[in-house]
Amino acid sequence: MLLSPRLVGSGIFHMSHSSHPPISTMLVTRSLTLALIASSAQVGAFTPPKTSIVPTIKSVGFQHTHFEHSLNLVGKKDDTPIDFYVDETMRTTNDVPTSTIAFIGSSLLSFAYVMQRLQIYLNTPCLNGGPGGSTICDASYYDFAMYFHDHEVISFLLVLTHVIPFVLLPWVSKQVSEVGPTIQKDFEGFNPFIMQMAMACIGFGLSLEFGWHVADSWYYENNFHVLNFGFYFFLISGFALWADGFKTIAIFDLIFGGILAGATVLYPFGNAAQVGEPYPAFLTDFFADGASSAKIPLYIGMSATFLEITRRGKDIFGNKMLWVPFFCIGVNLGFIALLNNVQYGNAEVVDGVKQLTSLNYIYHICHDVLGTEMGVLVFGLLIKNYVPLAERVEE
Repeated sequence: MLLSPRLVGSGIFHMSHSSHPPISTMLVTRSLTLALIASSAQVGAFTPPKTSIVPTIKSVGFQHTHFEHSLNLVGKKDDTPIDFYVDETMRTTNDVPTSTIAFIGSSLLSFAYVMQRLQIYLNTPCLNGGPGGSTICDASYYDFAMYFHDHEVISFLLVLTHVIPFVLLPWVSKQVSEVGPTIQKDFEGFNPFIMQMAMACIGFGLSLEFGWHVADSWYYENNFHVLNFGFYFFLISGFALWADGFKTIAIFDLIFGGILAGATVLYPFGNAAQVGEPYPAFLTDFFADGASSAKIPLYIGMSATFLEITRRGKDIFGNKMLWVPFFCIGVNLGFIALLNNVQYGNAEVVDGVKQLTSLNYIYHICHDVLGTEMGVLVFGLLIKNYVPLAERVEE
């Protein structure tokens, strides 16, 4: 049997009639497929191989045909596997576009500015009516509102400081999402999802803190408030999840639960003491120096939990991990101690009037920017710049 292929204008091979129509049909179908591939090259889908796309007929029965299906991409040889083509065309980039970064930055600035103005307007009735004009506008709140109004530049910076985490934490989560699977290959206990949950939990706690500062018009006073309690509760919870993100240890989860309960159980008693409500008699001596002593377990709880974060993180990042607690705990608590000295309750009294100071705002900004936020930034950079164990050079 002889086959007589001839080219026509459409580029499809036609076969002369023979006693074997199924074979002819097979050739036409196959030729049509090859022609479509060739025509797709004209619109830049891919570059066809240099070898002829015409099937080589090695036998009358078409037992074997030869077709080079490799794809010539970015200068690759003709034998480049099709997997390479799939990888090159399907790969996505997760970098944040410059326009998006510009949008986020401008939004943060505008949000901080509008928040500052709204805080002033929120305080206006109090300022116009004088202290004692409402249940909210007591003498201390009037002083806070007046100070915020009279120091617009630094008050704006203080608000902006508390907006930064709402970009910083998602950025850290992005690093965990991208690099976490690589870390997990080297350290099986690393759990990117739990780590991202920790960042979300911390972020929620910081949003409650933001509301607390709105309630006291941003002048720091070591008082008690339901939003302040929520801040500490979710912050310690986030720290526990942060540690579990490195590696989960069941017994430590029980310890974390105990720390959280012990650190927060005194908070409502301290609040009761501050407003003159009854509280357990055995706490009388503990509150001798003021109800704010009820917050001491919170600071201990945060520090203890963060020590476990440091221990587990050091297994992955080495001594570089020590910078994270240095900022988040050391610098942070250092500025909190300074801030406590200039809080409203410790303000200097001149002629019966408490003198508010800009150091209250300055220490507040420093404890956030140079403390907590700097530590979280360092952690994000450790994730971003992680070098797999197989690529590390022995020192």
